[in-house]
Amino acid sequence: MLIRKNLQNLALNIPNLLSISRIFLVFPLIFFLEINRPFYVFILIIIGGLTDYFDGLIARKFNLKTRLGAILDPLSDKVFYLIPLVFLCKNNLIPFWSLTLILFRELIISSLRNVTKDGLPASQLGKFKTFFFFISLVTFFSPFKINLFKNLGLIFYWIGFIMTFLTLLGYLRIKKNLI
Repeated sequence: MLIRKNLQNLALNIPNLLSISRIFLVFPLIFFLEINRPFYVFILIIIGGLTDYFDGLIARKFNLKTRLGAILDPLSDKVFYLIPLVFLCKNNLIPFWSLTLILFRELIISSLRNVTKDGLPASQLGKFKTFFFFISLVTFFSPFKINLFKNLGLIFYWIGFIMTFLTLLGYLRIKKNLI
């Protein structure tokens, strides 16, 4: 009985630990971006995407959804994909104004998450938005230097950008009583 209880407590923390691990991956991500090691950035982005997938899968499969997880998972996603987007902006691969609008949207959503009881879990469209940004980063930082990948990276970036504002409208509609 005690062993089972301890396993349940551990299981409750696995999705959150995966989200936290994604936050800690930001430090080597920044380091490898700064020293221009795109292959390592590519690997870290893949690892970050896998931890994002598995934390959600485990939380849903074992019904381990928590308020902390509802805040931690989207926060770690934001930090993890915004850092490489800043790098892409710095290197003139994406426009600064678009990143500014994305950051503005993220501040609004984070504020809404902080004032709601359930932490405002990610919507399905929000998950797709994150997926498109993830695919964009994978193609931008791919070790294969093919122009097609840069173009695909831009296409996926702009799809994610559009979805950024569609999801903002959805969240505002859901929480209209807060505005």
